[in-house]
Amino acid sequence: MIVYQEADLRQKASRCIEYIQEALQNRDYETMAIEISELQYLVRQLQELERKEARRQQLLSIIRDMQRRGIQIDFLKLGEERNA
Repeated sequence: MIVYQEADLRQKASRCIEYIQEALQNRDYETMAIEISELQYLVRQLQELERKEARRQQLLSIIRDMQRRGIQIDFLKLGEERNA
């Protein structure tokens, strides 16, 4: 799912860059400013996805290490206890 979100955000960012170039050529600075703002938003979204993926990889590494050592965690049970 993250892969698809990232691909979508990258595609949108590429289009923004194209629009910025077009606006610059046409001296349409208002549109260029709007597109730059959109591009900045997309960059923040891409950075957030990158952070999420790094956290996910870290968690998977911890889980694999625990499994290797024979430690089992019932995540469903932990979630139920947290909600109680």
